Amino acid sequence: MNRPTAYGLKLLTAAVAALFISFAPRASRIPAVLAAAAPVYTDAQREAKLIDGAKKEAKLVFWNQGQAKEMQPVLDKFRKTYPFLQVEYWRADESTLREKLLSEARAQVYNVDVSGAEIDFILELKKAGLMKKYEWPNARDWSPQHKDRDGYWVARNILPTVAAYNTNLVSPAEAPKSWDDFLHPKWKDSISMDRDGGEWVLMLWAAWGKEKTINYLKRLASNNLLLSSGATQRTEMLAAGAHKTDLRLNLNRILDYQEKGAPLEWVRTDPIPMKGTPIFIAERAPHPNAALLFADWFTSHEGQQAYYDASGKLLPDPRIKSRMTEALKGQKVVLFPAEMAVYGQEADRIFREIFLK
Repeated sequence: MNRPTAYGLKLLTAAVAALFISFAPRASRIPAVLAAAAPVYTDAQREAKLIDGAKKEAKLVFWNQGQAKEMQPVLDKFRKTYPFLQVEYWRADESTLREKLLSEARAQVYNVDVSGAEIDFILELKKAGLMKKYEWPNARDWSPQHKDRDGYWVARNILPTVAAYNTNLVSPAEAPKSWDDFLHPKWKDSISMDRDGGEWVLMLWAAWGKEKTINYLKRLASNNLLLSSGATQRTEMLAAGAHKTDLRLNLNRILDYQEKGAPLEWVRTDPIPMKGTPIFIAERAPHPNAALLFADWFTSHEGQQAYYDASGKLLPDPRIKSRMTEALKGQKVVLFPAEMAVYGQEADRIFREIFLK
């Protein structure tokens, strides 16, 4: 039998290789240049790349709920850092923001780059495909409680909600010390509360479970809560002496009023409910590089410090030390998890049936 020549061996080797490739899984046939890992950039290189893209886009569109005075100084500082970007800021209440986000998505109109949201409808936005999955590199050291496990959002701030009372109307001896204290008949017709209380129900539900929460609320209802809207407005009314106590006010506002000399004190209940307020990057952001540039800057130490200076709120970045951190030291807190938002409608119904019959 004739031995194959060198040329024949080359042909045979090529044929076997071709046969192997033809039966190999599709993924194994990806050219090496395409299968190579994405380039790894330093922080400076990454920022330079985003800046280059953002300069071409020249614009950032940011939507948010809440007070303008909390975000406008932050956006102004961002503009000073990146002066080539025009920042378009639109602000609305929670329900209007939710409806605008969802209605534009249904119409396949995509105008926003980065948006705030509320924790109780964040799952709805995620399910609608409105949120971009992102690694949030500056939030790596944040608590897992303050960011989505899949990278779709991070907390913009954390709001501790506390019960409070007017110290001119309530003496230290008779002041409430616990949640159960508010069940005493002496507080009848003296307790103010948010008319939209479904979210508060969810906070208690997260801390106590559904059954205990419902039982507590039914007993609380016998004290004829005085329902009105707006935490800021109710804080002002409490400070003015319109009510003796309120069950759900934002701790940062109570501290603001105390610094101004208002006769307010907050109750160290066990637990103190808290909720995160998310921020996310739009999946179809019209200015994607500007969106990532803002997301990185806002979650940086500089951005977080700017936001704290403007808002005074508790922030997820552990490097930001604040009066809120000190106020809550040693207190038991329970954070409302985003996964509980699926019970939002049920919580609304529970509150209505107990307090708004």
